[in-house]
Amino acid sequence: MNHLSKAHPISPARTSDLLKDSQSFVYHKTAHGELKVHLFFPDNHQSSDQRASALFFHGGQWDKPMITQFVPQCLHLSMQGMIAGVVEYRLEDTHQTSPLEAIEDARAAMIWLRRNAAVLGADPEKVVAVGAGSGAHLALDLAMLPPPSGEGVPSTEPQAMILFSAIVDTTHSGVCYKKFPKGRFAYKTSPSEWIRRKLPPSLFFHGKLDVVAPITHVKKFTQLMKSKRNICDLIEFENATHSFFNFNVNQQHFEQCLNCMDLFLVQLGFISEQVTHEP
Repeated sequence: MNHLSKAHPISPARTSDLLKDSQSFVYHKTAHGELKVHLFFPDNHQSSDQRASALFFHGGQWDKPMITQFVPQCLHLSMQGMIAGVVEYRLEDTHQTSPLEAIEDARAAMIWLRRNAAVLGADPEKVVAVGAGSGAHLALDLAMLPPPSGEGVPSTEPQAMILFSAIVDTTHSGVCYKKFPKGRFAYKTSPSEWIRRKLPPSLFFHGKLDVVAPITHVKKFTQLMKSKRNICDLIEFENATHSFFNFNVNQQHFEQCLNCMDLFLVQLGFISEQVTHEP
């Protein structure tokens, strides 16, 4: 296998430019510093609108900061009438943390959104969790892990999930097992271990040539999800690798994913109509 070198992170100036149309909020204060969610609102949005919303969790194997990865998708959904935000979470590179802290942060982001839904103009019963790679693992954990304890704590379960190049199995037979401080934590937080009935509808996008998160894992996962009578669809892409869906990787794949994502959200009643995009 060829050795992969880490890409240089996007410069702070470029990140700022990509996020210039968002509104940033601190959603979690941790021992490692404050974490923000950057929300994109529809034009003329009012707090009384009660719109559907989406929280996006970037990939990078809980390691590299990629906060702007899903900005194009957020801009698209905001034009469709949704509130869409990219979520910062703790990473090994910048915070010397493990996936466990990232899972804690994802849960905190969902709780923050629901607690502030009235002020934000969001419908707390119409929230989509979206993620890529390790971010898809976080989105799945929001739906599948036991709910947080405590009186008055909002649910962390989204009403739907959209997953790109998802890491679904972190057990010893899966991937990224050694990213966890102890093996038992890799098992306890692996979505593959929590498949059951009555999970939120999910839509998976995956490349057949993905070597980071093999499509065989996702095929097995989605088949098991369906066997439990969950709504779970997998769209496979020929000759596509782990990053196939990104705006700056393949324009045609990006557009195809947008169209399928729109249709999924229309069927759920989260957006009112589908806008078709020509590659």
